[in-house]
Amino acid sequence: MRLALRGGRLLDGAGDRGTHDLYVKDGVIEGLGLGGPVDVDVDAEGKLVTPAFLDLHVHLRDPGQEVKEDLASGLAAAAAGGYGTVVSMANTDPVVDDPGIVADLVARAARVEGARLRPAAAISRGLRGEELTDFAALKAAGAVMVTDDGVPVADSRLFRSACEYAAELGLVVQTHSEDPTLRDGGVMHEGAVSQRLGLPGNPDAAEAVMVFRDGEVARLTGARVHIAHVSSRRGLEVARWLKASGAPITVEVTPHHLTLTDESLCGFDPVYKVAPPLRTTDDVAALRAGLTDGSVDAIGTDHAPHTLAEKQQDMLTAPFGIANLEVAFPLLYTRLVLGGALPLERLLWLLQDGPARVMGWPAPRLEPGAPADVTVLDLGSERAVDGARFRTKAKHTPWQGEALRGWPVATVVAGRLVHRDEG
Repeated sequence: MRLALRGGRLLDGAGDRGTHDLYVKDGVIEGLGLGGPVDVDVDAEGKLVTPAFLDLHVHLRDPGQEVKEDLASGLAAAAAGGYGTVVSMANTDPVVDDPGIVADLVARAARVEGARLRPAAAISRGLRGEELTDFAALKAAGAVMVTDDGVPVADSRLFRSACEYAAELGLVVQTHSEDPTLRDGGVMHEGAVSQRLGLPGNPDAAEAVMVFRDGEVARLTGARVHIAHVSSRRGLEVARWLKASGAPITVEVTPHHLTLTDESLCGFDPVYKVAPPLRTTDDVAALRAGLTDGSVDAIGTDHAPHTLAEKQQDMLTAPFGIANLEVAFPLLYTRLVLGGALPLERLLWLLQDGPARVMGWPAPRLEPGAPADVTVLDLGSERAVDGARFRTKAKHTPWQGEALRGWPVATVVAGRLVHRDEG
């Protein structure tokens, strides 16, 4: 199949390529301004054409929790958010701790129209933190990462063994860096707001302590350890020190930790309940600074859908998680780029080249022969967030009604048009 994206401004990690028609053929970039007949035309005039985003941290809830999300809804949501590839987490039911489950995910995702799936597998069997899974067999089945995300690996000896095993195989280890005994039953950031609301808090020390442990084990073993969803100034400071000391770690932050604070919970609305928790204005400022000073390597969504009934429970019992795949880019573009906190090129790097470097994948480019994973962004038009339009099954969102710019209007994955926003 041959496809043309007409009249867009082309921008990738190699620079601004100007305004051209971009041609795609048989799953790869064919070239610029080539002419000739095509099977599909995409009008990109006045819009930005750029490599599709990579998300190393999504919860697709499949298998076993399809009432919250399934492969079809999750990968469609990813494509609608401009993502070409997503890495799914292992905390499903059953847990992705068996090669057969990995192979089944890969096979079923290949039949779904949407973003490309690259599954992660569990570090420990059943996420219990007691016995390692068979990393070699999981990798052979298609796993690209190991993680118990959602559950910190508390046993340092087990975590060391996991890192040694992963280093031998070239697998990335992604962490959920919170000390479980310090976070205890905390449902929000421990501080002045939690004290005022009378809710149990989760201190930033829980994150800082475990980031240090995970980074030191990375240094000890040589494993590539990716610190997921860093949420606090203290956690980021520890990660920055570890990097400067030679630890082979990379750092992820999320859209919600970059745009929301613990003050959001003053209405006791669990839509803002997430782990690690939303923190203070000072923490948000530190994370934003880390986007430009090299402390942060990638932005991952930590897309975590739940049913509305679950999120309408009280603050103590409602589950943690925010569904944000479809709103991530327009939110960050509007709040950070248009807000003057971050150049557009750096935001794109954190969604494209940064995640690719974490995984050791080729940098996404709009050059002949490169994989045809492309998104078209409308940077000029403004639209209010409307959860009812989301492809994800989780239609509730903290940003409902907020006017944003930068919405993805088309996404191409492996040369196929998998998302087109008709208005």
